[in-house]
Formats: sequence, structure tokens, C-alpha cells
Amino acid sequence: MMLQPSDRAHLFESLRPPEDYSLDCAIGTTFTLDLLTLLTAPLAFTSFDWANEEGSLVQRPQALLATMQQYANRISLFCQTGKIALPKEASQLFSYLEESVIEVDAPKAGGLFHPKVWILRFTAPKQPVCYRLLCLSRNLTFDRAWDTILRLDGELTNGAIPANQPLSDFVRRLPELAHYGTVPHHTQQAVDLIQQEIQRVAFELPLGFQQLSFHPIGVGEASSSPISGPIDRLLIVSPFVSDDALNRLGKLGRRNVLISRPDSLAPLQPDALDRFDQLFQLCPGANPEDGDVDADSEVSELAPLVGLHAKLYVADAGKTTRIWTGSANATQAGFFSNVEFLVELIGPKATFGIDTLLAEPKDNEVNLRSLLEPFRPPDVPDPVVIDEWLELAEAFQQQVFKCQLRAVVSPLKDNSDQYRLELSGRGQETIQIPPDIQVNCYPLNNRNLAVLLSNPVGSVITFAPMTCVALTSFIAFELRSQDGKRRLGSFVINVPVEGMPENRRQQILRSLLNNKTQVLRLLMFLLADTKADARDLAQAMGIGGATTLAGEGGPSSDTAHLPQFPLFESLIKALNRNPSQLDRIHSLVKDLRQFHEDETMLPDNFEEIWDPIYAVRQTLDS
Repeated sequence: MMLQPSDRAHLFESLRPPEDYSLDCAIGTTFTLDLLTLLTAPLAFTSFDWANEEGSLVQRPQALLATMQQYANRISLFCQTGKIALPKEASQLFSYLEESVIEVDAPKAGGLFHPKVWILRFTAPKQPVCYRLLCLSRNLTFDRAWDTILRLDGELTNGAIPANQPLSDFVRRLPELAHYGTVPHHTQQAVDLIQQEIQRVAFELPLGFQQLSFHPIGVGEASSSPISGPIDRLLIVSPFVSDDALNRLGKLGRRNVLISRPDSLAPLQPDALDRFDQLFQLCPGANPEDGDVDADSEVSELAPLVGLHAKLYVADAGKTTRIWTGSANATQAGFFSNVEFLVELIGPKATFGIDTLLAEPKDNEVNLRSLLEPFRPPDVPDPVVIDEWLELAEAFQQQVFKCQLRAVVSPLKDNSDQYRLELSGRGQETIQIPPDIQVNCYPLNNRNLAVLLSNPVGSVITFAPMTCVALTSFIAFELRSQDGKRRLGSFVINVPVEGMPENRRQQILRSLLNNKTQVLRLLMFLLADTKADARDLAQAMGIGGATTLAGEGGPSSDTAHLPQFPLFESLIKALNRNPSQLDRIHSLVKDLRQFHEDETMLPDNFEEIWDPIYAVRQTLDS
């Protein structure tokens, strides 16, 4: 499936659990990561409609908080070290992602961690365990590019399926790539479970295909390209290409076709291009206009990707066609240095062959060929300009990664309610700031504590004073030219932290909830079990687009009208239909009970009905 540039709905719809199922755990991989995208993605696991009539994401703060309460410890997202984008706006909700994001490095020197895969485990009472594999070319960001997505669903069976072994091995090795050497406990548990069970999942083949294979690249023993074997003709769709890779791949077939970006094709050597009879680029009209995407989706200070981003390899051989889709670009690094993931599908040439894929559109039909135009090399190609500023910024970034920074939290002696966060590296490694570059470093949600780093960077960077809720493991770096006029880049790293206050989670929750009305709304989101429940309860609560949480424009007092909400009935329904829902409520109640007596946020008379109901729920597991 080719994704339209502004169409995020396909990814979110693909994350949606099957009817009557709920997410048990999920493992995802991405090269670059936008924290707001990850914060929003779990909305797909809920019963609530996460898109409005125009298809734009609806980011109600109560819904985001509720999904973090439910799913933060069920999601593990592996991304390339240093590729967490700096958000435009801070959010206290980002703290819920600290144990979900694991930065990783490719095993081979100079390689990158580049796969885009989701593996989701769904469960339902008295139903078989279901799995879903999403293989994408899209990163977990709000980029506006043409991408591909492959969705495979399957049930857990009793017998091992040999074809799934490479997928199992890929999952098993992910923790070995962790930049800091370890992963959170819930992540390792999910990896252990999924890598064992995935070997016994019978994935349903997409309609018309006869066989599928999984091809992880850059992990394990395999070092050869999966694109091999009998090939009469080859089609390559890749935004980034290199001479050596195209020379190697182009030898595999005749009358080959290459679709790429004009800025990637222009610098190539003639002998690489001569291996392809047809060269295409996207038509100008296929790229999104600025007005096609809501301003709210521009969540990163980094420029969002536009244009072609899909990776697809189609090989005709006799009456058969093989299709590889996933993350690997047609570059030498994509097949021999990076960590990548491709899925191979085999089907009849008459249905899936290159001629069928590139068939001329009929009438007003929109297909792949309608989006393309022939590539015409410029008379004088643009010279390759090496940006020395960006090279210096990259060199600094690599020094930061090599130091493997860690943080220690300690209370300030003169104020037990305030803390200091001290950032330091491992061993004797030092960080040198390149000449003519200035670097600001700060905890993600506290730019007012930014420290202008000196050269060489001191052994300890201290941020103080900080409140309990301001503490975070996400550390931001901003690089500018010495005169401050040119922005050279920014990145966020997720560092290990020692000494976090034990009540930090409760304090964060308290900072996000201002009154009992907001708590009741949060309970409603946690109790909604079906879409019908969600609509009925939302209507009962009178929740609209203006619903907010404290710190985001919400009221600061408990003067809001408390609607009549069928709380008791909803708790009883959950007890009878899905008792595990009550465990989510228990976790929230446990946190809320930590508040001081005069700050209680639990709705009036709630504990009188809650305690006996949860007592019954506990007997169900005994």
C-alpha cells in the first residue's frame, strides 16, 4: 500500500486492535523519532475515535494521559541513538515515554539503525492470541512523504513455522543493540515473549500472494543481499541511491526501472544510470502543498520530510514476481552496513508484475504511474557542497554518544522539595566543542535551565533547582554558530538516571490533574471498552474539543460542573466483561491515594464503591 504524504490515518488504523481484542504489548523500531507522534500513537489502541471528519488527529489531553496510564509500559520503541527530534513545545506527558524509548546502535561501524517495524500482540478473553506485523518505510514522525506499509495478521498456533525464524531472531537481538547496554524490565519481558511466540504465528498472506519471507539486514550472521536469485527485470523505488548499489542491483535484470528523487539521481555516474531503461521521479503535483497538513503536525524543529520516501523492489522472473518492501534504500549502506528490515512477497506476474504496477492510468484513475514523470538530468548538475558547519556538528554529536552520558538526581539541602540533576560521562572521555560552535544543553521540559557549555565540556553538568515533576531522563542539545545566527541542529538523548524520587510518578499525575472533574473524565477514558461505550460516555461527560488538562489551559479550581456519570455501572460492566480494565483503575487509584488528604482528587463517594468491586476482581485470579 502506498501512503499519501498527509495520510497518517493508515498507520493509526493499522495499529487498531481487532474487534474485542486489546493490546498486550508492542515492540516498534524506527530511525528517527518524534516524541509527540509516539505519545499520540497509543490512541489507536483505545476505543476512542482518534481522528475527526477531516482525518486529523484529535489530541485530547485526557485521552493522551489515559493512554499513557494504560500503555506506557506495554510499548517499547527502539530508535537510532541521537535521532530523537527536539519537540517545538514541551509537555509533561513526555515523562511517561522515558521507559518506552530505547536508543540503539548498529553493530557495524558507520552503520545506522534504520528498520521501521511494529510487532503487536493482542489478547481477548477466551480467544486465541493474535499478532500483527507492520513493515513500513515511514519513521515514527509526522513527515509528509509518500511511504509504503505492509500489514500482516496471524494467530498463535501450536507448531513452529520455519519461515518466521528470521523475524524471531531480529526481535531477540534488539536489546543487544541498546546504546547503554540494558533495556527496561518490561521491554526485556516483551522481547522474550514475542521472540518465542512469533515462531508459531501463522500470518495470513495478502490477497493474491503465495509466499512470504522475512529479511532482517545487519543483525546476525547473514551478510548477503536478499535481492538475488532469478531476475528478468527489476523495478527499484528508493528515495536515496548510490552508484555502487545501483551497479550491483542493475546487473540482476534487463529493461530495469528506477524511481527516485531528482536530487538523488542527478549526481549519479552515467554507468550506474545506464543499467536502467526508465528513470522516473515524482511529478511536482504529487508533492504536498503547505496547506495540505495542519500546522499542529509540525511538531519538530527539524524540517519534515516531503516527497518520495517509499522503498520497494519488484523483480519479474518468468511468470512470477517477487516484491521486497521495508526500510532499505538502494545504497551500499542500506544492504551492508545498516540494520534494516524487508519483507518479501511472491505472487503471479500477471497480477503484481512491473508492467501491471506501472500501467497507464485509465480516465481519472490515480495509480503509481499517474504520480510519475520521466527524470531529465539537468544540463549542469548542482555541485556537491560539503557543509563544514554540519560536519562539525556531527562530530560533536558523536562525541556525546561516545561518552554515554548518565544523570544522578539529588535533593537540594536547603529545600527538600527541589532537586539537582547532574549529567556526567563514563570514564575519562571528554567532549570537545568544535571552534565557532556554541552548544546549549538542558532537560527537555526545562529550557530555562539551559547551560551554555564551555570547551572542553566539564566532567559534570548541573541543572538546578528543579521540582520533582520537572526531572526527566530526556536531555536536549541545541547547536548554533558562535554568533547565534545559524542553527546547526538539535537532538535529544534518553539517559539512564539514578536517584529519581519515589513519588515522582504521583507528583507528575498531580500536576496534570486540577480537580475531581478531570479525574472523573480520566476514569471515563480508562473504562470505555468499545466505541459505543466511548461515544455514550463522552456524551454523558460533555467532553468536547475544549477539554483540557491542568497546565494546558484547564481550570485551576474544582468549580466545574460534575455531570452525572454512570461510574458504578461502568465498573460493574468492566468486572463482568473485562476485569483487567479494573487493574488500570487500581493503578490510578493507588497513585491518587498518595496525595495529601486535603488534596484528594478521587470523586466523592468513589472509594465506597471501588473497594468492594476491586476486592471481587482480585478473587478472580486466586
